[in-house]
Amino acid sequence: MTSSSKKIWRWGTSVIFFTLAVLFFYQKLCIEEHTWRWVIALPTLTLAVMALRFSRKGGILIPAALLASAVGDYYGSEGIFLLQVLFFAIAHIFYISDFAPRRKGTKGRIVAAEIFSAAVAMYVALIISKIPFSINTIAIGLYAIIIIAMGCSAIFQQREHRGWYIAAAMLFCFSDGVIAYGFVGEIPHATLWIMTTYYAAQFIFAQLAASRSNQSN
Repeated sequence: MTSSSKKIWRWGTSVIFFTLAVLFFYQKLCIEEHTWRWVIALPTLTLAVMALRFSRKGGILIPAALLASAVGDYYGSEGIFLLQVLFFAIAHIFYISDFAPRRKGTKGRIVAAEIFSAAVAMYVALIISKIPFSINTIAIGLYAIIIIAMGCSAIFQQREHRGWYIAAAMLFCFSDGVIAYGFVGEIPHATLWIMTTYYAAQFIFAQLAASRSNQSN
């Protein structure tokens, strides 16, 4: 693929992604009967296709993570919480597998990872303490462990544009944190908070994968 065709592909899929994201917000916020609930999965699926197109240099793990996330989006739209969590967990495992091999544990990164891990663990423990024990509680706890590992692997990794990987990981955690809070309370305009940060995180990850110069990066 030539340099110009790569740019066209990335710009084209980015436009499709943003168009589908707008369509999702329109049907979610402006249409009373949400008959197109599955639209929520299309933006992330588009990003998976884009990242897959660059998988020869960017690797297969981020496209796989995006695809698993899209499946999780679909099950979430159908109200099947456990399958939603399962596929999001699988997505994070793919992200961890992509980030972890390029890691470097400096003192500053270790401190940052410790602060991040403690903050997420305390937040999740607080949420779990306020809801009745069930299989969902177990799923939330296990998922929290995986997302902590994903965030830490982003903090420790050594790739170019490392800060963007960390930013995307934190956006992902914020989105999941708002979802978790929904079990104990209500946040005004929660859908906007959840999905804007979620889509932003996935978009950043996809663009980073597409921009890699070779598979070792």
